Amino acid sequence: MKEKLTMLNNTSIWELIDPPSGANIVGSKWVFNAKKDAAGNIVCYKACLVAQGFSQVPGVDYFDTFAPVAKLVSICAILAIAAACNMEIHQIDIKGAFLNGKLTDNECIYMWQPPGFINSAHPLQVCHLKKMLYGLKQSGRQWYQQLHEILIDKVGFMHCNIDQSVFYKMTDHGLTIILVHVDNCTIAVTSIGLVNWAKDGVKEFVEITDLGEIHWLLSIELKRDHKASKLMLSQ
Repeated sequence: MKEKLTMLNNTSIWELIDPPSGANIVGSKWVFNAKKDAAGNIVCYKACLVAQGFSQVPGVDYFDTFAPVAKLVSICAILAIAAACNMEIHQIDIKGAFLNGKLTDNECIYMWQPPGFINSAHPLQVCHLKKMLYGLKQSGRQWYQQLHEILIDKVGFMHCNIDQSVFYKMTDHGLTIILVHVDNCTIAVTSIGLVNWAKDGVKEFVEITDLGEIHWLLSIELKRDHKASKLMLSQ
C-alpha cells in the first residue's frame, strides 16, 4: 500500500484542497490481489487504490465510458498467422496503465483521501484528481485514447479497421502487430529485432514490464512448437 501511494504521489496524480461547496466527492478503497503465473504460483502481491466509481454522477464526473479491447477472434487469428509464419510472439504489461490516462477539460473529480492514509495536518481536505485512477467510470476509455495516441502518432503504427485494438506497422525490416487488451500488449513480429524496437517505442512514453516470450494470455496457456509451426492454446 505504501509502495502504491509513493508511486501515486510521484506522478502528482492529485492535490489536496478544501472541498468545494456542493461538489460531489467520490469515495475510494483498497483492493488486494495475488498475481499468479501459468502454473498457478504466486508471483507477487499487489495493492491497488481504486476510486468508487459508482458514486460518480453522469454528466458531471464523467461522460463517455466505452473503450475497445482486442476481440478473442482477433487474438486467435493473429496467433494462427504467427504460428504459420513462425513469427516471434512476446508480451508486455503497462505499469499502472489507467494512471496514464488524462482527464478532459470538462471533467473535474474530487475524491476522499485514501483509507488508512489520511493527512493528519489536513484531515478534512479532499483529493482533486489531476489524472485517471482505477475505478473511475472513464478510466478505461481515457487510457485507451492515450495508448492510441502513443502507438499511432508517436510510434507510427496503424490500427485495424475491423478491430480498433489491433495495431500494425510494416517496414523494410518486416511486420509488427500489437494486440491490446487493457494494460496487456501482445507483440507479434516477423524478426526478433522488431520485438525490441516495439518495446522501446512504447517504453519511451509509459513504464512497462517486459514479460518476454508469451506463455500466458487472458487465462489461456500457450505452448509453442516452432518446428511444426504449431501453437497450442489450453484453458
